[in-house]
Amino acid sequence: MPRVGRIYQLIDDTGSGVKVEDRLFAISSLGESGDPRAVDALIGCCSDADPRVRHCAVDALGKIRSGRAVPALLKCLSAKNELYEIRTGAAMALAATRSDISLAGLKMTLSDPEEDPALCSIITQMLMEKDRGREQG
Repeated sequence: MPRVGRIYQLIDDTGSGVKVEDRLFAISSLGESGDPRAVDALIGCCSDADPRVRHCAVDALGKIRSGRAVPALLKCLSAKNELYEIRTGAAMALAATRSDISLAGLKMTLSDPEEDPALCSIITQMLMEKDRGREQG
């Protein structure tokens, strides 16, 4: 059955055979859409060779807040050779999913004595904000 509709065109445009500017637009648009059909394509983008694509993908996944993305986001967060901006974006996306697994991954990052102190500071702040939100809710 052929895939029709704008969402599928955007998903197809995330592929590696498309100009990077068009890929970034598609990835960003998928994040803004909040459509869960985009999650698998965005997960694939998290391991792309282009750091701009990876960064855009983790941001988009943070907007969709799907638990299916947690393993890919944890991989981005735990990759110490990954760009700081991508790791921070992955941490924010994990915090946005609010799943037990994502929160455990964030806390595990904090427990690593060799972890980047700036990243740990951001994660600590996000976790405190989540706790405040629970107390008020």
